[in-house]
Amino acid sequence: MWGCWTAADRGVVWEKAVLKGSKTIVCGCLLGAAIMTGSTVALAQSVPPASTEDESAGGPMGSQAQPGVRPPRSQPRAAVAVPGGQTGTPNLPQAIRWTEDWSQPVSKDAPLIDRIKHIPIGSDDIYLSLGGEARAYYTAWDHQNAGRTANDANDPVQRRLRLLADLHMGPHVRAFVELGDNREYGSSLVTPPNRGPFDVEQAFLDVTVPLGKAGKLTLRPGRFEMPLGNGKLVTLRDGVNQRVLYQGLRATYALPGKISVDTFAVRPVNIKDGEFNNAPNHTQSFHGVYVSAPHVVAGFGVDGYWFQVKRDTALNAQGRASENRSSWGARLWQRTATWDLDVEGTYQSGRFGTKDISAWAMMMDGGYTFPKVALQPRLGLRANVFSGDGNAGNDTLGTFVAPAPRYQMLNAGVLFNYSNLMNLNPTLTLKPARSVTIVTGAQLYWRHRIADGAYVGPAGASFASASARRIGTAMEIDISWQATKRLQFGVANSYFMPSKSLESVGGKYGNYFGAYTSLRF
Repeated sequence: MWGCWTAADRGVVWEKAVLKGSKTIVCGCLLGAAIMTGSTVALAQSVPPASTEDESAGGPMGSQAQPGVRPPRSQPRAAVAVPGGQTGTPNLPQAIRWTEDWSQPVSKDAPLIDRIKHIPIGSDDIYLSLGGEARAYYTAWDHQNAGRTANDANDPVQRRLRLLADLHMGPHVRAFVELGDNREYGSSLVTPPNRGPFDVEQAFLDVTVPLGKAGKLTLRPGRFEMPLGNGKLVTLRDGVNQRVLYQGLRATYALPGKISVDTFAVRPVNIKDGEFNNAPNHTQSFHGVYVSAPHVVAGFGVDGYWFQVKRDTALNAQGRASENRSSWGARLWQRTATWDLDVEGTYQSGRFGTKDISAWAMMMDGGYTFPKVALQPRLGLRANVFSGDGNAGNDTLGTFVAPAPRYQMLNAGVLFNYSNLMNLNPTLTLKPARSVTIVTGAQLYWRHRIADGAYVGPAGASFASASARRIGTAMEIDISWQATKRLQFGVANSYFMPSKSLESVGGKYGNYFGAYTSLRF
């Protein structure tokens, strides 16, 4: 479910390999009755906190959630995933490890697992924080490519290991290093993000300069994770062992509670089969600006952005060519204790070979929560339209391609990607306990343009054009349990029923099941 390959990788090397790994929903439960955490809940996005009380003393927390995803148990203080941004609730592990706050000294009598989080070096504001992660998940697919390729049953077990060191040298300098080892067992398809032996996951330096009374500018050179905004267009890719990594420079100006201006010039990191040999991909580049300001219009937050992706080789239904694609977008969002709304629009321009690019997307995600009703139900609705190309013979390409999309937003098993897709997704979220979240719903799919393909998974491969828009329906359930602040479990299932139109071009039913366990320390 959490497999999200960068758009820059679509169709370049790993059409089959990526299709497999990107469909993982974060699973692999070693403990039998596993239940899925909110960091992997694909259906419950853009929702309010489950509580506002201060839970920083510990206990089960949904502290590992990605941006825009409701965890099983919410934090009173959500992390802002930009360099120098607001950290998460103190003394709790986070999904993005460099957003953690371990600045408070720890008692000498505390357990070792707590003492390694704050090791003072001379003074309390100069300290080393050590940590890591152990995660395993199991996935099983029937027709994981919805029948586009033969022999597409797959049931691998994936194992992720991480070790990290975070050195804080006062309030203005910080060095972060994370090492990883990624293994996969029993897979019938090779997926590079699942099979990366010991290597550097992240390694960067933060230098923060105060600007004015409250503002600050943080420069981050190095290798790092970089989800942007709500993570729909530029995400983490947490469903495979290795997340999307970038190498380059990021600079962020932040005025807490007012505005953040995030700029970056990076290249995606190529994942290779070997130790300490991952390197930036010099056939691709990614740069842009993301501006976010909360509470600007009637209490709504407003984001604006521009991204540019350049690739020597790109793939869509019209073939392969070099591509220079810019994305111009705006987002309006708000979350309260009862309702939430996230609306986003993006226009794309540029060149694909000799063709001009003119593509667009509209994304809406909203819901209403009944906090005083038993099980705290949330009724949610997600609706998306991603443009397709209506005429392969003209000089314009209308197929939308996101830079690094969160495919699990569309399907737990990541059957389809954003290109030429319309979907409607009603959901029901229930909380039988504060640490448990159940999300169930239906995904209904259509082509935006009949003449364009139905794109399968992240690789860019597609079914042929068809006689009707309807693609099919997926029924999904997602159950998550944050057992402690460090330990989480989860299970999910998605059953896809193709339309007659998709069956006419080779489509088949698909079933995805995943279960996982994860320990962060």
